[in-house]
Amino acid sequence: MNYTLETGLRGCLRHPRTMALVVLTLGLGLASVMTMLTLLSVLGADPLPGISHKLHIAWADSRAAAKSGETDSYGDGSPIPPLWKLSDARAMQQLRPDIRQVALVTAPVTVSNTDGSKQKHVSAAMALGPMLPMFGVPLRHGRFWTPEEEASRVPVVVISRALSERLLGREDGTGGEVRLGNHSFRVIGISERWAPRPRPHFLPSNDAGWRGDGDEVFVPAEAALASGIEISSTRVCDGTGFGGFRFDQVNVEQCRWLVLWAELEDASQQRSYAQSLQAFATDRHAAGVFARPASTQLLSMPQWLHHNRVVPDSVRLNLWLAISLLVLCLVNVAGLLAARFLRRSSEYGVRRVLGAPRQAIIAACMVESTLAGLFGGLMALPLTLAGLWLIRQQGESYAPLARLSPSLFAVLLLLALLTGVLVGLLPAIRAARQEPALQVKTL
Repeated sequence: MNYTLETGLRGCLRHPRTMALVVLTLGLGLASVMTMLTLLSVLGADPLPGISHKLHIAWADSRAAAKSGETDSYGDGSPIPPLWKLSDARAMQQLRPDIRQVALVTAPVTVSNTDGSKQKHVSAAMALGPMLPMFGVPLRHGRFWTPEEEASRVPVVVISRALSERLLGREDGTGGEVRLGNHSFRVIGISERWAPRPRPHFLPSNDAGWRGDGDEVFVPAEAALASGIEISSTRVCDGTGFGGFRFDQVNVEQCRWLVLWAELEDASQQRSYAQSLQAFATDRHAAGVFARPASTQLLSMPQWLHHNRVVPDSVRLNLWLAISLLVLCLVNVAGLLAARFLRRSSEYGVRRVLGAPRQAIIAACMVESTLAGLFGGLMALPLTLAGLWLIRQQGESYAPLARLSPSLFAVLLLLALLTGVLVGLLPAIRAARQEPALQVKTL
């Protein structure tokens, strides 16, 4: 075994220009694939591990009667969001009180301390229902709001630790007050930073959820409306005018501006809730509340993200192009290795005459090809980092997330070793099958 390893190592040092070309070719192919695999792994990661499989987005079509030529998508092809009116969301929550449901919206707001000396523009999540425990928002101090506080429209709020330090001057700002809209809100909880990527809970039109620094304010929706907070977000409104908006304020009666999430533990609960959702839409249509025939949709969070094309089609296309480039590189490397091995066929012939088995010849060649694969993987590392750097220079919203993790580097080395073994196997077998007598005659 030691002799086989020594022979393979010596083989790598022969014809260094050919070996350098093998390593560089493998490095280019591996780097192209690893760059796109890294990006795809980031974009396709579970935004809420351990939670997302239970969360389902529900929708019942409450839009006004269809007009001539109207479609179920915007002009750019993006789907119309599954939004609810406030009254319809409340009614659906009351229909199934045994299932945790949250109707929510995210919107930019300005929050300040009580005297207005410090303020910050942040993203706020306004919810009907227990959003924070359902979505796993980490609470550092204090508590969440109660159903009684929500029903009574008590002005309470949960803010992030960073926002508490900026506005209130301390990490634990529970008991303090901040100003939202026209009212002061009592801080009852302090959350850790919560910025899942992509942002799954509310995806506005033409936004796959990669932008922003996460929500820093969590407030009951009806308390927010009572305080005069301006809700500027995606909406689908009845009637004419600029989408039911006036001075950036949503008409809560005529506009659909909430998304409804349900926490469903298993398949039986999913079926039961889907039946309730369909029955709800049917009853509302029969009562004349819904103009269109009953049409509902219940999607899991992974289905919801796929529906919104959170992972762009161009990324998957580029991955297939990178795989094609790797295959082309492997074909060229196989040819180069075959040329290297066959050039030493006389040496292998002498070894065979002296009693070396074919397996020893194959093993020596495989050591050489495996080392070439390893060196190609090491060459691919800086090339992959360079490729990810180029992606981060682009204007895409997900570009800053393109970074190589240690686990993906381990995958890169494993892929390099596997590539070296596979690409060297056929040339090694071909070199070992040469007739030793014919090779010795050429000496």
